[in-house]
Amino acid sequence: MSVSNDSYYKPEEALQELMLQERILCTAIDIQALLGLLVDKGIITKEEIDTFRFKVMNLPKYKNSIEEIERLKKDFSAAKDNPEAYLKAILNAKINGKIK
Repeated sequence: MSVSNDSYYKPEEALQELMLQERILCTAIDIQALLGLLVDKGIITKEEIDTFRFKVMNLPKYKNSIEEIERLKKDFSAAKDNPEAYLKAILNAKINGKIK
């Protein structure tokens, strides 16, 4: 998760990360509770929620972020599967001045 064992561990950064994760989790809980209430009261159906979720996810405002997250997940999965190639790519980027 967000707490690190390495020598560069910074408590203030870990605390900020934990607070962000807590805020995201609380927001997800609130949304699930609200959607559950709306479905229980017959105001909206689960199918309508799925339809609107799909529409919102495909808005450029969200779609670009979702695609970037998926791309990064794929990249980090590849790095996990082949750490040697990942480290070589980082070293090459560092040497070529692409990262500091």
